Amino acid sequence: MNRFSRSKVRADPLVAAALSVRASWNDVNGGIWGASRHALTVGFLSTMVFAIGQRILPAFCGARVLYSPRLMLASLAALHIGCALRVASEIPAYEANVRIAWHVLPCSAVIELLAVSLFAANLALTLLQPPAHLRSAVAIS
Repeated sequence: MNRFSRSKVRADPLVAAALSVRASWNDVNGGIWGASRHALTVGFLSTMVFAIGQRILPAFCGARVLYSPRLMLASLAALHIGCALRVASEIPAYEANVRIAWHVLPCSAVIELLAVSLFAANLALTLLQPPAHLRSAVAIS
């Protein structure tokens, strides 16, 4: 996990907690609650799945080497960008009915869907490769 992902994993629960406290005081239309849930589920939990899953799943499936670390970084970056857009736009959209925020929400969803698709594609390409210990034997013969 790179330095950016580590700092984001540490920050997401704090953002979710701060938004939850604020929502308990003055959430009118559910925008603050929604942003806090999104920061916790997508921001924290999904980042942990992406960061840990890229290492554990190939290892449990025959000691394969990750197909593309750059593709995994791209999926993490897309997840972070989509989550940040969603959390930042959900409060003004629901609480203040800001028009531009309503246009950002579907964009954030598409970016997060792209992140999940990149993650799944990278793992699928990883699992289609022969295991690392067999790949070196095939290259020698």
